[in-house]
Amino acid sequence: MDELADNRHITPGEDETFENRQKESDIALIQRAQTGDTEAFGELIHRYRGQLFRYVRALTHDSYLAEDILQDGLIRAFIHMGQLQNADRFMAWMQRIVRNQAYSHMNRREQQREQHFSSFLAFGAEDASWSEQDSLDKTLNHLLNDADWRSQEAGYDPYQAIVQQEMRNNFHKLLGCLNEREQQVFTSYWMEQLSPQEIACKFNLTSANVYQILSRSRKKVSQLHIHLSVEEMLAEWHSIGQNRLILEEPLSFRASQTWNSAAASIHEMLGYIGSSPSLPMVMGMSGLSFRLTILPKDIHIAGPTAYNFKEVLTRGLQRMGYRSRAVEALASEVGLNANLVDPSMLEEKAKGKRLLNPRLVRALSLIRYSIHRGIPAVVWDLNIPEFGLIYGYDDAVRTLYGTDFIKSGTIPYDHVGRGVNQEVFVLAAESDGMIREMNLRAALTDVLAHYRGEDPYTLPNTVSGLAAYGVWREALGNRRVEPNGHAYNIAILWDARRYAGEFFKELSLSWASIPRYTKLMPFCRQAEELYRIMTDRLDMLKQCFPFPEGGKPNEKVQGDKAISILVKVEELERDAVVAIEALLKEWLNIPRQ
Repeated sequence: MDELADNRHITPGEDETFENRQKESDIALIQRAQTGDTEAFGELIHRYRGQLFRYVRALTHDSYLAEDILQDGLIRAFIHMGQLQNADRFMAWMQRIVRNQAYSHMNRREQQREQHFSSFLAFGAEDASWSEQDSLDKTLNHLLNDADWRSQEAGYDPYQAIVQQEMRNNFHKLLGCLNEREQQVFTSYWMEQLSPQEIACKFNLTSANVYQILSRSRKKVSQLHIHLSVEEMLAEWHSIGQNRLILEEPLSFRASQTWNSAAASIHEMLGYIGSSPSLPMVMGMSGLSFRLTILPKDIHIAGPTAYNFKEVLTRGLQRMGYRSRAVEALASEVGLNANLVDPSMLEEKAKGKRLLNPRLVRALSLIRYSIHRGIPAVVWDLNIPEFGLIYGYDDAVRTLYGTDFIKSGTIPYDHVGRGVNQEVFVLAAESDGMIREMNLRAALTDVLAHYRGEDPYTLPNTVSGLAAYGVWREALGNRRVEPNGHAYNIAILWDARRYAGEFFKELSLSWASIPRYTKLMPFCRQAEELYRIMTDRLDMLKQCFPFPEGGKPNEKVQGDKAISILVKVEELERDAVVAIEALLKEWLNIPRQ
């Protein structure tokens, strides 16, 4: 899972050794570096600097020039880490950055070969205030520190010097959020690669002080890094005239047909591409009609959404014949129930006080990517932890236009990912190159895997599929159920199984006139009938425990009644699994055309 990157703070006694750092995977380091974690970025550079240097030197045939270009490329890469979409492509991404730096430098050098060196001296006068003792300058860039050999280089490029100056300024902006002592410790640790113990001796501090300063500094730099990345991204968009675009407002949430906000959002999104599959087909092919995930003990409200959004929803779209892409930064543990927190925690004022999300730049980029193709983006947690749609943006006021079950309205750019659980998920369907053939076999295979508890995309400490009924009944028997969350789980399950029946009904109707599907019809109709009866049983539960009030599940009479109904529902589910298995088996025997 592309979880929220590990943003651990260093605590006393956790000084990482070289061996421990070497054991950490590149992917984990990249995810940490994308949050502004300089230690992780430093380790990545330790691993790849030699390979990158040889690559640049092969382009430039000049070791000194290669070192300059590589150093600038590393600074640019750190500033832009949030824009790396695929961690598996890190090395290719880095090579592209330094290659572009090299070609840009060499092209300008050729164009300005006759320019007099005095132009650089004039520029250098403005830079005289830079201190020889500044450890960051000495480590980051030896442009000024190695001026002796540079003054002898006949073809030196003053334009490149200005570009390098700008990049150094950008890096200093990151350090500008730190006080003097924080800067000293921060640069000593990352740039000079001193150990916390060495830093403590250098500045007459305790090791505990150093750890605290590093932790505090990392958070400050990370937040400013995100802010500057957003500013730079907006400037780039402005330069190409992409400043404002608002699509027609989606209407699904005004009169919603389903409790499942993911299905409602995806169904509406696909309608902007062309003729959309029906809502029952979206629910069925995505597997959302068949999911059941329970958080033991209290039946928390997050159970129905305790799965890997990126894997489940992109795979569901693939089963329907659509390609998609996603950005996510989701917590690995269950968050708060937004219905039970102090309402002030959901207000815009509260969002503004929370940390900027490390995936903010990537989330905004994907939202715009989708909107510029005429398709709203599915987004998690606009107003509460549910799915909604973003259908427009306006850079002048830095505002997104969105809608979900709660309301339609505007959302500030920097409030994305600053909801009560501080999570980000953005999903965009592609409008080009679609393979519109549905893959029912794969969809039903996924459904059976979920029922059997073999679904790899649920969260830790949850129970899924048929096994979930047992832990649900156990929670009711222990009288520890949280009423609001319990009622929500019932409503979602009732809605899902209702659409499961509609899904098989639609399949039956579509197959009725196709002779080679005749043998499938009995199993399809059997499944449809089982889910219809299941829906009726679940409706009884829904009446006993209405959302959001929740009823009284912890009272013996009500709790025992719920247990009795769940026993019947589980029996029906097991029969439905047998019908789906038989349907899939028969499907495999049909000759392919």
